[in-house]
Amino acid sequence: MVLTSLGVVVLLVAIPRAGWAVPSARLRRLVVVGDSLLAGFSSGGLVATGRAGQVDSAPAILARRAHVSLPQPLMDGPGVPPQLAIFDDNQNGALDPGEVRRPAGARIGFRSSPGRRVRNLAVPGEDTASVFDRIAPGDVAGAIVRNDDVAGRDLLKFLILGLPLRTSSVSQLSRAGELHPSFLLVWIGNNDVLDMATRTDPAAVQLTPTQFGARFHQLLDALAGSGAPMAVANLPDVTGIAALRRAAGEVTTCQTPSGAFQPVAPDDLLSLDLDRSLLPTPPCGKVLDAGKRAAVRATIVAFNAEIATAIADIGARRAVDIALVDLQAGFDRLAADGVDLDGNGTPDLTTRYLGGIFSLDGIHPTHTGNALIANIFIDAINARFGEGLLPMNIARVARRDPLTRSRFRPAGEPPFGLFGDGTDDELADFFGTTFKRVELGARSLQDDLRHDVFGLF
Repeated sequence: MVLTSLGVVVLLVAIPRAGWAVPSARLRRLVVVGDSLLAGFSSGGLVATGRAGQVDSAPAILARRAHVSLPQPLMDGPGVPPQLAIFDDNQNGALDPGEVRRPAGARIGFRSSPGRRVRNLAVPGEDTASVFDRIAPGDVAGAIVRNDDVAGRDLLKFLILGLPLRTSSVSQLSRAGELHPSFLLVWIGNNDVLDMATRTDPAAVQLTPTQFGARFHQLLDALAGSGAPMAVANLPDVTGIAALRRAAGEVTTCQTPSGAFQPVAPDDLLSLDLDRSLLPTPPCGKVLDAGKRAAVRATIVAFNAEIATAIADIGARRAVDIALVDLQAGFDRLAADGVDLDGNGTPDLTTRYLGGIFSLDGIHPTHTGNALIANIFIDAINARFGEGLLPMNIARVARRDPLTRSRFRPAGEPPFGLFGDGTDDELADFFGTTFKRVELGARSLQDDLRHDVFGLF
């Protein structure tokens, strides 16, 4: 009788019940390489829980669907740097110029668990060149404690890659190899092309497709050394970000450098943070007309062709299985159709500002946007590797996401000069501005660092 009972127990343990979530063996040691879009950066800042937070990152969502652990470098509040918020200064319930900004103060957050080894290695601001760059964590930590100048890019890398503190130099690629991944999630190159949108200039990117392709080959070749299969994403069309708004009749002409005036079409795009003193006739260089948008699109398509070639070449030469994740097509669909959550034929989520997909900075996703991105990765992984990961229920996520139902969602276009209370266009050099804010907050990390590496300095 006892033996029979034991046999039943063994069978119950060995055979999962219907619907029992079984962790994915392939994704058991998931490692992430990328930029801010995989790091969980949102509304202009990196913080564990926010709108959205690192816990809402696309890789974190995917890991939960695969029922595997993904340790992340979670940042304490107020964030690195603090996130943007809406300040309704005149209490009129509408979105007005200068009302999207960060709280006052220069303090930034620190790693909540600096002794934890993390596997989401994505660093905000990283591109296909800087992903190879190493930092010396001990040097960065020493500079912070001595109150020396520390570059914001290096400080971000230190907080994500340099803790627990080590003596050897480190990059995303070196860390990825050390972690012996069973699967790699890769999405990088967005910052190689972002300036074309934020500076409204197709010539802002001087990297040729051939040069980009060489970097991408080198990147995948380095990652292939782990032998792990990969899901590698391509680049969305950056003219689709919510940080750009339509002229929509508010701007009807622009001025060329020679002083001539040119017509501006209602669908031409300008930066949300355009200096309002330039209205109603901004320089033509501030306008992305149809021709410029086509030029940006052509660059994106050419770069994505290089990504596809690199995936095919490295996959064959290094015998590594690589899935292409077509985020260009995914974001094209979102821009064209939005997301109809209730099935009434009208999109409830759009790629417009405060449309629910992009966060307050107009560049990075909301929690709901991250869920949409995660689903595109899930579809590609299931198709290529035969996984059975279930997609996220977008309607359920959207119901809990404050940025999908903001009372400040404009009926038309948001106002120009939206960010901060100055005249500078914070979008034109988005990560340059972000790194400066991180640098200003470096002093606030001294006590954290002394406490967490006590006796080292």
